[in-house]
Parts: sequence; structure tokens; C-alpha cells
Amino acid sequence: MSKNKIIRIVIDIILFVAVINGWWPLAIPLAILGAWYWPHFVEIIVAGVAYDALFGMIPGTGWHGWIGTIISVVLYTVILLIKKTVRR
Repeated sequence: MSKNKIIRIVIDIILFVAVINGWWPLAIPLAILGAWYWPHFVEIIVAGVAYDALFGMIPGTGWHGWIGTIISVVLYTVILLIKKTVRR
């Protein structure tokens, strides 16, 4: 297995543990780093959905119950646009 895949797996595991425990000061920078370094780093969106499944999605909260998913999709999109602009 290549070194690049091993690093991605390690970052995924740390991101997973950070989301499960609610350590957002660790999870967000790791997600941004992963999305910047690897193409199609959809783990950021999976982390947002996992956060909402664990801590959000309470009946009656409206769109606030989906805030993790919304933020993760926005972050992924912004990072993708910045990468395309910078790497031209």
C-alpha cells in the first residue's frame, strides 16, 4: 500500500474519532487539509452527516438539525473552488 493511501486512512480514522467525540477544533482543520490535499475527499461530507445523525436531526429543529451536513457541503464546495482557482 502506498504512503499516500496510508496517510489518508490515518486522517480518516482521526476524523472519525474527532466527529464521534465532538472535537471540532481537530475535525475541521483535518477535513480542510484532506479536502485540499486529495481530490474528491468526500469524507468531509460523510463527517457532517455522521455529526447530524449523532447530535442533530432532532424533530422540531428545522434546518438547524442539518447544520453539520450544510457546513460540510459548503466547506467542500469552497475548498474545491479555491483549489481550482489556485492550481490553474
